[in-house]
Amino acid sequence: MVQGQTHSRGVPDAGAPAPESSQWVCDTAERTLEALGTSLWIKVYGPGRDEAGLMPAIAAVRAFRAEIYHGGGRRPSFQAPDGRFVDPDEADLSSYHIVCRDREGVLLGVLRAAPAELLSSSPVEAHLGPGRTAELLAELGIDRTGLLEGGRLAVTATRRRSGVAAALMTVLLALAMHIGRPAIWGTAGEGDGQYRFFTRFGYRVVPGSSAYVPTYDENLCVVVHDQRAAATPVTEAIATVERSVFGAEREGAEREGADVGSPG
Repeated sequence: MVQGQTHSRGVPDAGAPAPESSQWVCDTAERTLEALGTSLWIKVYGPGRDEAGLMPAIAAVRAFRAEIYHGGGRRPSFQAPDGRFVDPDEADLSSYHIVCRDREGVLLGVLRAAPAELLSSSPVEAHLGPGRTAELLAELGIDRTGLLEGGRLAVTATRRRSGVAAALMTVLLALAMHIGRPAIWGTAGEGDGQYRFFTRFGYRVVPGSSAYVPTYDENLCVVVHDQRAAATPVTEAIATVERSVFGAEREGAEREGADVGSPG
């Protein structure tokens, strides 16, 4: 996962999340719910959800995040010769896309979540290598069907540190809960301490995972979130967000099921 622009390199602390992370997640979940009711609009596109809207959404998402990652020329691979900002990635087609806009429809931030078993090429696995990947899966006690791979987090410069990224991350946790994925992993930048943002949500840094990635011109590390290890208040807070974001959909499906269910 990459958020915004970074300019320096550093080495992360691979220790446990900060002790206050549980309360921070609960508070962030509460603020997310307030923002969703007043100032933010979040929609989740992806497999099994909004297939008809997926391709138009992907086109907008790719241009948005490419312009952010381009960084005014720091990462030239995100701009085509004709000047368009581009970030074509085949993983987009089999992923969920969490898209945040303001109430006027202006795109503020995006985040991708891919079911790990659907990826033909995993940035996390490429970063770790096959041996360390197998070790981490064994540590988690799951296979790829239990994982979401988070990535391509991008927030417009004018809305950083305003709660947009936190709302996207909170909805990511709610999405994982909603589709029954106990763990989320991804990569995080180190240059401006971006990985610390993830540890506040209960992620941990995988020891020994720091490595330079030319595409982003900085060191990245791997971060992983185990939903099963979350404290009860955190689980309850994320469940509240999950009901808020996905509840109407579930209730509609249940009503439809009742209408066409078996007799008796």
